[in-house]
Amino acid sequence: MGEKINFDIPYIRLRFQAELISDTILPVTKVAALRGGMGEMLLRQNCVMDQNCGSCRFQRCCVVRHTFYSHMEKRPPYVTGAESVGYLIECTDLRTKFRRGSCFEFSLILFGDSIAFFNIYLQAFCQLGMVGLGKQKSRFQIRTVCSTRGEPVVSGNEVNMGAYRIGAVSDYISDRKQILRKGGGSWMVKFLTPLNMKYQQEVMRQFYGEALVKGAARRLQMLNYYTGTEAEIPEFSEYPEIIRQSVHTARVERYSATQDSHMTLRGITGTAVFAEIPEDCLDYLIAGELIHIGKNTSFGFGKYVLRRENR
Repeated sequence: MGEKINFDIPYIRLRFQAELISDTILPVTKVAALRGGMGEMLLRQNCVMDQNCGSCRFQRCCVVRHTFYSHMEKRPPYVTGAESVGYLIECTDLRTKFRRGSCFEFSLILFGDSIAFFNIYLQAFCQLGMVGLGKQKSRFQIRTVCSTRGEPVVSGNEVNMGAYRIGAVSDYISDRKQILRKGGGSWMVKFLTPLNMKYQQEVMRQFYGEALVKGAARRLQMLNYYTGTEAEIPEFSEYPEIIRQSVHTARVERYSATQDSHMTLRGITGTAVFAEIPEDCLDYLIAGELIHIGKNTSFGFGKYVLRRENR
């Protein structure tokens, strides 16, 4: 038997403010471009071989393996690929046209050992700004990076690691639970980015309470493995029942430099409303706000917020 799911997973959310150097056009959904660009910069700056990761003799100590691919010594049986569980990139700015001097913001959330590589990620994004983002090669400079509490870790050319304050997923759950319990009425889950998930072997075309809870539990299990705990997903006594929902199909186009091809990622967005959320499910659903759920989370998928309907 494995251990219980541990919620004391260290994390930090870093808010980047990027200033455009010239008039330009950015993609509607920017996470795939940011992630792909970050990965390319990590390889350019750190690879000592020929960027052929599969045959590299330095895999065990490779910086890219520990940052971009989030190396795991052991992993749950359903994880078969190179899952990037140690970080998430978020950007909900859907604007496309930007003038010189204007800014866009994105967040980098680091978990576990990835937290120790902040300066590697920072260098990658600074380099990406010089090379350019997306088809237009839109150049930018990092103006500020703020921590979870809003304290400036980076401001211009100054780096203040004293503001680099690490939290835990359990703290996030506790804080959010206090806020949510001040409200009343039904519970609502609102997906801000597409959800790509299977339920009963079928790709979901609507929301299911059981699927959402288990999706959050699987993601937590992966983070537990990443931080060294071989945890088991618990048996839940019951699942929240959806009393109504609104669903929309969504698609995100991205270019894969690895495969040299364009790809379409699909999912659903919308809202699901529960009359109640069982106590043993609530912590998992709150954690899911922070850690995202489903497939393609490294491309920004599976981000949602919990709300009370009367708030």
